[in-house]
Amino acid sequence: MDKDFEKLSELSDFFKRMRGKIVLLKLITRAKAEYDKYNYESGRRSLIEAYLVDKKNPVVLRGLGCINQFLGKFNSAIRYFKTALKYSDKKEIEYNLIGMVYYIQGKLDEAVVYFNLAIECNDNFDIAYEGRNQAMLENHLRIVDLQESLKKQF
Repeated sequence: MDKDFEKLSELSDFFKRMRGKIVLLKLITRAKAEYDKYNYESGRRSLIEAYLVDKKNPVVLRGLGCINQFLGKFNSAIRYFKTALKYSDKKEIEYNLIGMVYYIQGKLDEAVVYFNLAIECNDNFDIAYEGRNQAMLENHLRIVDLQESLKKQF
């Protein structure tokens, strides 16, 4: 009798985990659809619901980071991306996202550091190369502008 109860308990736990995963997938899918429709507040609410289901899901954490980035809450975005790093199997995504936040803020040296970290994780991650190259180019152009400005002063 105890074995039957144990098997039923295991089966019940399995179905609870499956239900949780289905709910999470539904919320993430809904949030993505809302984000694609530029309905950021609704997408944020769906992601918060998903976060309450699984606080360690890197997709949810990335989504919350992206929403915060869009809203100009760059420090919050970086916190979400760095938290996602702890649980992610694809760390190059988080590193690239952090690089993009720094790039948007004009912190080009920091951006290059994170794009390089993304490349170290996955040397086939083309988007990180593109971000790094753009940040390096803009940094170079800033230096050229500064040099030109200094030449005019003297």
